[in-house]
Amino acid sequence: MKLGLFFAPAHPPERTQELGGYKRMFDWDISVIKHADTLGYEEIWYGEHFTHLWEPVPSPDLILQTAARETTNIKLGAGTFLPPLHHPAELASRISYQDQLFEGRYMVGFGAGSVPTDLKMFNIDMAAGEHRDMNREAVEIIVKYWTEEGPWRYEGKYWTCEKIAPDAFGPVPGTLGHHLRPFQDPHPPIAISGLSPNSPSLELAGEMGYLPISLNMNNRFMAGHWETVERGARKSGRTANRDDWRIAREVFVADTDEEAIDHVRSGFYGRFYRDQLLPVFKNLGGIADNWKHDDSVTYDELTLDYLIEHMFVVGSVETVTQKILDMQRDSGGFGTLLVEAMDYEDDKDAWFRSLELLAKEVAPRVKDAASAAV
Repeated sequence: MKLGLFFAPAHPPERTQELGGYKRMFDWDISVIKHADTLGYEEIWYGEHFTHLWEPVPSPDLILQTAARETTNIKLGAGTFLPPLHHPAELASRISYQDQLFEGRYMVGFGAGSVPTDLKMFNIDMAAGEHRDMNREAVEIIVKYWTEEGPWRYEGKYWTCEKIAPDAFGPVPGTLGHHLRPFQDPHPPIAISGLSPNSPSLELAGEMGYLPISLNMNNRFMAGHWETVERGARKSGRTANRDDWRIAREVFVADTDEEAIDHVRSGFYGRFYRDQLLPVFKNLGGIADNWKHDDSVTYDELTLDYLIEHMFVVGSVETVTQKILDMQRDSGGFGTLLVEAMDYEDDKDAWFRSLELLAKEVAPRVKDAASAAV
């Protein structure tokens, strides 16, 4: 099992109103990425939102560019771009350019989007599933830019695009034309994230051979997520590889269970869920059902303490090791655990120690247990 970080990116909403608040959030995330790099974490994924006060970053490119200069080995992923909110030609070009600058350390994730106000801002009908259809078409166009020589013209339901010839201006040759292409051949690794039990996004990941990232679900849904990936893979004659599967989860490790739980309850994990994610998900058409370990659980019972007990990976080294082994058992096996990164600027030492304990104490024990079981 490999380790990585998934940045929503989550931050205190009042930062958006502070003078210098955006830079403060930016600097915190860079410090976390740098620390993860020194600890040997394999990758980070950094998200994109336009109207989310708790996840207030509209351009993952910028932080990834800074992180590339501040780190040595860790792979840097846009996780995820929301193609329905972009023109495919623009996004294909931006990604190609950044891949050239990172020279092999870049990955890119695509998602349909789940923030209703983001989609409303761009006049996209979320209720009708328009964002999912747009995502599928946009990803098809973006990959076409990377893999098919031009010139060509694509006329879709949502976009009409052209790939310009390399030398497209006859009067002055060698001046105008297509030139951007990815550094990696044929393109950087692509990931697709999903959170619903039968996620169409994860099915698309399986169908296209992309890396699947599972978000915000209880252990009982994990095996179903992989079945969805495999169902997509069968549609195109592929065989899905569990080593490619990423699962994002809330993780906090401390010397004792009590200490770890206290850092969650009193820290930003607790605030983020109590004040934002719990009330929002309970009002988004059943998304909060992903957290239930049993259908009989009511929304009133879905509290922070419930999530700590049934979904979060929180506790001592011994407890967290066992919880991860349980996740591996319940899911059938996955390749990378992505820690949901949080803004623990006010409790920095505890957060950095948690990342260290996970990398240096928990991960080796999980590996040893897996080897012993073979």
